[in-house]
Amino acid sequence: MKDNRSTYFVADEITRKIILLFIFEKMEIPLSENTLSEIIMSNPDLMSYMDYREALAKIVDVKFVVAKTVSGDLMYQLAKDGRDCLAHFWTKIPASIRESIIKYTDENKLRMKRSQEYRIDYYKNTDGTQTVVLMIKDYTGPQNLMKLELRVPSRADAIRAAARWKDKAPEVFEYVYNHLVEQEDHEDERI
Repeated sequence: MKDNRSTYFVADEITRKIILLFIFEKMEIPLSENTLSEIIMSNPDLMSYMDYREALAKIVDVKFVVAKTVSGDLMYQLAKDGRDCLAHFWTKIPASIRESIIKYTDENKLRMKRSQEYRIDYYKNTDGTQTVVLMIKDYTGPQNLMKLELRVPSRADAIRAAARWKDKAPEVFEYVYNHLVEQEDHEDERI
């Protein structure tokens, strides 16, 4: 079977590990398993899924990447040793692959960060209404930044609220914070 791609890159085991370290560095945030998989699968020229899983396990084993559970989610983050390794070996990644990763992370970083931080769930109550649980995760600590539960009349309303949350979460958090926390600070100053 003929390959229609004009450029085809096959990374060796070491280069695959360095590519993962490079992705972590460019994303600049802890990454979930799903986010990492999405990045790898969006560019099949990087490596296969199985090669990715093997490379991830190895860089976690040598502590180049730290795996920790935060707010109930397993997150991976680039460690200092991983940064040091990348600083010495980043040139093993072909320039075209580096550029592809940089372009992808620049275009998708904010969306991926939001998908990891802004969580949504909804469930049916015994009276037929729905409860929508809207959260903003804090991956720097064990707690959520915000958790809001809304009771809505129907599943359609729950789905609508869930769909709007990823775009509206920052505004909602800012509004609540400013009106509940910041207002008190200014009132304290007047006393």
